[in-house]
Amino acid sequence: MSLGRAQSIIADEDNHYGLFSPDLAEKIKSIWQDEGMKQLYAIRSTFNLNDSVSYFLNNLDKINTPDYKPTERDLIMSYVPTCGVQNVVFTTSNQSFQLFDIGGQKIDRRKWATQYEGIDAIFFCLAVSEYDQVMNEDMRTNRLDDALQLLEQISEEPMFATTPIYLFLNEVDVFYEKLNIIPLNKFKPEYTGEDPEDALDFIESLAYGALAKRDKSLYRVYRCIAIDTPMMAEILATIFKDIMKRKK
Repeated sequence: MSLGRAQSIIADEDNHYGLFSPDLAEKIKSIWQDEGMKQLYAIRSTFNLNDSVSYFLNNLDKINTPDYKPTERDLIMSYVPTCGVQNVVFTTSNQSFQLFDIGGQKIDRRKWATQYEGIDAIFFCLAVSEYDQVMNEDMRTNRLDDALQLLEQISEEPMFATTPIYLFLNEVDVFYEKLNIIPLNKFKPEYTGEDPEDALDFIESLAYGALAKRDKSLYRVYRCIAIDTPMMAEILATIFKDIMKRKK
């Protein structure tokens, strides 16, 4: 499909709300199924396109109906980055928890440093798949480097000296997929491994380096896929038990 053809399909559809017409839905599917589009999507990290795009476009027929109701999976896949601070209270195993979800944008980071003394635990999500991406704020700083720097900063913050850190090495599935197209050593020349497991081990070693000055009893590291509900349920159950054990 030529660029001109694609542009002509979507030219009059800016700021569209509600259901797509059958004609427009077919046009969108035509663009999505084009080989050129597939090649472009394979390098989506170049322009910071959300990984959930494929999920929703592949399910367009289901979603684009008057009686559509989102499933749990749909809601998980529709996640957008947190802006500011979100306060969530929930209960699990007859125990209530209060979660402060803090945005990862640099402008949000000033907010947590002075507000959360005395918390019981820190959950830190590090997207291992972002080794080739840059921060939206300056389009220059590597996202993985920025996350590791922030992890080190939190780890060495005196206010959190005795607070356990639970580190999630997230998006392992996307990481493995991306390695086939974008070599890790292009962004981390010191990496000399040969397979995906070596690559993930390398990223994990960088995370351990960021935690190096911290007592080993005060952090746990988990490889995960956050949209895999059964996996996360098992991991979180283990973590909540650990938190309660520490509080006794």
